Amino acid sequence: MSGVFVHAIIVNLIIGIPPNYMFSQIIGITIIGTYYYNFIPLFDKEDIIKVYVKMCFYAAIIGYIFYFLNINLNDGRLQSIFKEPAHYVIVVIPACYYFMKQKQYAFFLTLFGTLILSNSSLGYIGCALMFIMPNISLKRMVYLVCLLPIVFGSFYYIYNNYTFFKMRVEETYESLNVINTGKFKEDTNLSSYALISNLFVAKNNITEHPFGTGIGSHLYMHNKVYLKKMRPPEYLRVQHLQAINATDANSLFTRIVSEMGVLGFLLVVVLMYKASKIYSAEELIMAQGIFIYFILKLFRDGHYFPPELYFFIWYFYYSFQDYNRKKELA
Repeated sequence: MSGVFVHAIIVNLIIGIPPNYMFSQIIGITIIGTYYYNFIPLFDKEDIIKVYVKMCFYAAIIGYIFYFLNINLNDGRLQSIFKEPAHYVIVVIPACYYFMKQKQYAFFLTLFGTLILSNSSLGYIGCALMFIMPNISLKRMVYLVCLLPIVFGSFYYIYNNYTFFKMRVEETYESLNVINTGKFKEDTNLSSYALISNLFVAKNNITEHPFGTGIGSHLYMHNKVYLKKMRPPEYLRVQHLQAINATDANSLFTRIVSEMGVLGFLLVVVLMYKASKIYSAEELIMAQGIFIYFILKLFRDGHYFPPELYFFIWYFYYSFQDYNRKKELA
């Protein structure tokens, strides 16, 4: 944290970003992070797991009740007591994974059903990762690399010989090209705009400031610098939604790269690589589920201090630390 703080002070002074953006994030992270740093060691890890998975199970039951009674739904999607389906999904994913690996299939299917009913793309990715992550190995990665030429060859053939596929590819490319131009079509939906507009800001920010602009600065750069270079759809301007998700960049990975540049990118890669070693410890099931949460967190929700984030971070840290200590003593 001290490194992030020093980095922010330096780049803020150079670029001229008000310090309140940095301090608000540093204070929030310090308070929530310190609380869970001291909270987790107070209890036995198994007791923490029991309470957490039980709470997730109750949240799932409430989710079903709300879903069938048409209460607190988001466009017909299950979200239980949470504000949106995506947030519900990432909080309960580790519990769902835990029930699966413990072969408690009744509980697993109960949570898994809510992930499906959430109709969240993040939830579907999480469901896939629950089955994929434990089975990734170096040998299988080699097979995947060997298959890439076949995949690219097939793509090239289909692209050149099937008009409908070529049209879809070109439409997708045109949509993604907005990341470079910032010029949106008038029929761009809100979700796509939130994602692509923040990618546009992050792309321009890291291009002009390779070492980032400091923690908390994405919001400032979005509203004060790069929003002027964008052309949002008129209906979003009318509703004053042209800066939607600017506070969290719509994605933790996007925000980290935007605010910390190349250093942030390397930090994410190194930390995720080290954390992935958890799958070599078969008994650390909950920590493995939390790793899936980390992956999903990078896709969405760039807030730095939602309460569950530091609960998961410190549980993961202390679990891995205890495992390594026991391994050394064995």
